[in-house]
Amino acid sequence: MRLGYIGLIIVFVVAVLVGCSGEEITPAPADAGGGETYTSEVLDTSYPDALNASSQLALGMLLLGETENRITSEQAAALLPLWQALQGGVTAQAEVEALLKQIEGTMTAEQLETIAAMQLTQDGMRAWMQEQGLGLGAEGMPGGGMRGDLSEEEREELRATREAGGGGSGGGPGANLSDEERENLRATMESSGSPGGSGAGGRPGQFVILLDTLVELLTHLAAE
Repeated sequence: MRLGYIGLIIVFVVAVLVGCSGEEITPAPADAGGGETYTSEVLDTSYPDALNASSQLALGMLLLGETENRITSEQAAALLPLWQALQGGVTAQAEVEALLKQIEGTMTAEQLETIAAMQLTQDGMRAWMQEQGLGLGAEGMPGGGMRGDLSEEEREELRATREAGGGGSGGGPGANLSDEERENLRATMESSGSPGGSGAGGRPGQFVILLDTLVELLTHLAAE
């Protein structure tokens, strides 16, 4: 009887330990909703139809090429790995916020103030993307755009298409694309997914395309 009692105790203790171990190795998602909580000290997001801080930074950097506060080659070299980290699918909110903070820290006060003064909106971003041949129309609205999980082969094809268009610091990449090249670019993006999906890490498809475009520009500037 005593041996049987001891055996039951051992079985119970082992079961408890296994249960605790299972709980410890099951990580909770950093941000199941994929929403951005980063707050910039410079960029306002309270005005109507405002882009969030990360989208303002991405689109704003592209638009800075049309101002006297454009991104320099040295800044591009420092900014490139930060945006590439976001492009690579970083989803932990703490990491995203740390990267965005570093990005702002790499820019000058004048550059950030110029972007803030633009008061960039969702409608404005869609219009700019369509002008560059990157627009997704109604399906490109946040949460309803094309999927951004491009394969490496698709990214290379997209990069080659953009480089053929001669994108540079005078404006966003794609500004000099021919009609045929724009169609090829659209086809490349459409091949990466279907309507109703969202970008890497739960990001809207529009932001993913914007991010890819910015990384291409920074790569070009850093090489100058």
